[in-house]
Amino acid sequence: MNAELNTTLRIPHSLFFLLSLGILLLVAGLLHKLPAFQRGDTKTFRYLHTRLERSVGFFRFIWPLGTTPVAILLLLILYIPGWPIGLAATLAYLCAALSERGIKLKMQRPRPFESLPNVRMGQPKPPHDPSHPSGDSLRVWFLALIFPVAFGLSPWVYALSLGTAASLSLGRIALGVHYPLDVLGGAGLGILFAGLAILSYQLFTGLPSSIFSL
Repeated sequence: MNAELNTTLRIPHSLFFLLSLGILLLVAGLLHKLPAFQRGDTKTFRYLHTRLERSVGFFRFIWPLGTTPVAILLLLILYIPGWPIGLAATLAYLCAALSERGIKLKMQRPRPFESLPNVRMGQPKPPHDPSHPSGDSLRVWFLALIFPVAFGLSPWVYALSLGTAASLSLGRIALGVHYPLDVLGGAGLGILFAGLAILSYQLFTGLPSSIFSL
């Protein structure tokens, strides 16, 4: 009985790494409350924003991929391969979104274009909520990790998915709407809850994913 239970609850090393990475990035994002890290975050933002701003057209083009309407549409598509993965993803996303909202209300961090001089807001639709954590980064990393698992896509598609998530995350800085630690915190939330969704799916179905099975 104990052996069966241990086998059932064993978390694959790759999935354990994913969960740990999510927690690490989430905690790293919260360091912006410390003055030294806040100064470093601001300097890093200015450095990246200046260099990424020349590609603002590209980042404006991919911006919709991180929005809530697109996330909801993609969550509905996740029910196509089966309701277990769709339900696990939906519940995990709701928890992630509630966590994001709670942290935003607690942190109340102004956005870079609101608090720093000479920073232009390049996003097509102006944001009106606090800066930390980045909701777009949360959504894009969550879906980038879930989608290839749900549809059994190849590692090459997985790499493309993660590359898209990384590009959109950099775009948050280029568009002047988030500091780097905001992006890390949002990505951490997305990665953490994506890992929890995949773990829940595996425990419920007993079927390991092709990627997070080692």
